[in-house]
Amino acid sequence: MLIFYILIFFAALPIIAYLLSQKTNNKGLVLGYSILIFAFCLIVFISKFSLLGSLNKQIITNNITEEIYIDSKISLEYLKEAEAILDQEDIQIWMISLISKSIELNKLKSAESLIAFSERFFVTNNEKVIFYGLYTSLRDAKFPEFKTSSFEIDQDSKSPCLIKTGNIRLFIMNGPDIPIAQKEFKDIQNILLINSDSIIPGFDIASAHLNNEAIEFEINVVCKENLEEFYIKNLIVLNKSNIVNTYKINPNEWLKKSQEL
Repeated sequence: MLIFYILIFFAALPIIAYLLSQKTNNKGLVLGYSILIFAFCLIVFISKFSLLGSLNKQIITNNITEEIYIDSKISLEYLKEAEAILDQEDIQIWMISLISKSIELNKLKSAESLIAFSERFFVTNNEKVIFYGLYTSLRDAKFPEFKTSSFEIDQDSKSPCLIKTGNIRLFIMNGPDIPIAQKEFKDIQNILLINSDSIIPGFDIASAHLNNEAIEFEINVVCKENLEEFYIKNLIVLNKSNIVNTYKINPNEWLKKSQEL
């Protein structure tokens, strides 16, 4: 970009000299044509509609696609070239397309290198959700056995009363105060939490399995009669050999919340 501006400056010197000369004619015509030519160069070579930029992007895309097909780690040189010619929004769209293609083709080494390079381009909360979704797709492709990880309450569990409303949340023990899964319910015998019940894509039950985490779960219910409130807090260790983990609630586990007057 800087080199282009330097070339423009030197190319303009003879025209400037011609216009400043007192003995030259048709200055307006020369100035008009010069402006048109320089404007054309700007549009063709360095604007967002740049033909040269589009050609470079296609060449880089083709080079990276070739590396994807052989499941190679993507060349940092190609990625930096793309970063130089694409704006923030375009490079996000471009990276999403390449990562998705890599995962679809099961070229996971290529997908990993693309995700590692692209994380910094997803800045806002909404953009991070998109990035975490890509990461989750890669993880599920690498570890398909944990894709359907779940946690459920045994159907023989006992509730303290007829439930009006209830909610369950799972947390990583000694982890952030962000649930890896949560759900509302009205029937204690019908609680099943899966990966898609997480708040943040990828920070879910499957990730707890993969990292051998202990899980802290919390259940809160409001009774239909007298609106009394009960809760349970307990720990479980996920069974890595079984993607479906079940917990049975005994009657004596329920604790009544104190009622403030």
